[in-house]
Amino acid sequence: MKIRVAVVLMSMLSGHAAFGDDILVPGDFSSIQGAVKAANEGDRILVSPGVYYESVSIVDKSIEIVGVDGAESTTLNASLVGSSAMVIENSTVSIEGIAIKYGQAVNGGGMNSVESNVSLTDCIVTGNSASSKGGGLYVDGGSLSMQEVSIDNNDTDGAGGGIYIRYSTSCVINNSTLNGNFASNGGAIYFKDLNGDIEVGDSDLSNNMAENNGGAIYIKNSSLNVSGTAFESNSANRGGAIATYLSGNVVMQGGIFQSNGASDVGGAADIRSSTCSFTLTSFDSNVSDNDCDGSGEGGAINNSNSSVTVTDVVLCANMACDDLDDFSGDDVIVEGETGGCDVSAGACCGGSACWIMEEIECIEGGGTFLGGGSVCVSDSCVASVEVGSCCISPVCVMTTESECDDAGGEYGGELVECSEVICESTCAADINQDGSVDVDDLILVISYWGACP
Repeated sequence: MKIRVAVVLMSMLSGHAAFGDDILVPGDFSSIQGAVKAANEGDRILVSPGVYYESVSIVDKSIEIVGVDGAESTTLNASLVGSSAMVIENSTVSIEGIAIKYGQAVNGGGMNSVESNVSLTDCIVTGNSASSKGGGLYVDGGSLSMQEVSIDNNDTDGAGGGIYIRYSTSCVINNSTLNGNFASNGGAIYFKDLNGDIEVGDSDLSNNMAENNGGAIYIKNSSLNVSGTAFESNSANRGGAIATYLSGNVVMQGGIFQSNGASDVGGAADIRSSTCSFTLTSFDSNVSDNDCDGSGEGGAINNSNSSVTVTDVVLCANMACDDLDDFSGDDVIVEGETGGCDVSAGACCGGSACWIMEEIECIEGGGTFLGGGSVCVSDSCVASVEVGSCCISPVCVMTTESECDDAGGEYGGELVECSEVICESTCAADINQDGSVDVDDLILVISYWGACP
């Protein structure tokens, strides 16, 4: 997660100064806090590699903080100050390429954000703790955006080992990892009473633990959209990976729940008083009642007073203790094709679209089978789509053979570029083959006037 110095220098030369000044640490100020205190609206603080033993407070400012050599080389270390590593109030702050470590607080050991809009890019948040909420991040109001961020090995005695977020208008988490975090509820993330949608995409939530509910995620009175994300080896008393409560609504597209465990119910998910759907998702080797005391059920999903729909999913070896058991509690609506552990079921690509089905059905339907047990994630079928030139007289387009045939075109072959073919016109008068007969064709005829060579 390093930021190349060249990229930073290019941005420094790109007109940023029109919006604010660049402040150098330690060039202009020896500490990040000193630079923050001096910063004006729109200023950018460029932090050189090193370990900065301090806590940073940002109040009523709109600024950027950039570690010029990335989070592996630039650390905000709060181990000597005994407080949140960073406190943000009523501000708009963009943080890039910084590692935030060893903060300790009641709320938000790594960062405590109140009524602020915070953006984190290429950052590391690790080794922080909170006695109440948000071991890594505590977000109260405002918004949170994360891109390529690692939230690892943070803990709290209360809710949200990695992140605790409530009352916010937006939360977007992309291409990030939340691993090895611990809490009483929501080992990785605790979502509560958000006013806008939550988006989690192409991320990895693994090895998180909650003493009570939601090994990876606990969500209450909020709406969560998940795509292409893996939940693996998370654990809790209820809901090994996800626990929902009172309109903690979840829509999940693609991705996988694998080897998550609950000592009570819902090896992968415990859904309570909520509306949830899982499409093109794999539930593989999740376990409820993992202490085998006979009290748990629903190796994949436990449904309590909720509407739960699974569509085109894979269900493989989900157990209650040592008995096969996918669903428990109220009925789960099962739609589409359901794949199992047999190698004949897996992801089938038709163009860029993906379905879970039997291998023979995929091949007979003209699809590309990605292998037994494979699952549909956001880019499953991108690599499997081979396109080539297609002449739909007199125009050439790049498409698949089946799409070309459906359009009545002439396929030139996979990986053949349009620049390598000439599409003949079906209209003799269209001399220049642009799809119309006009004065340009007449000019070409006049230019050829005379005897043919």
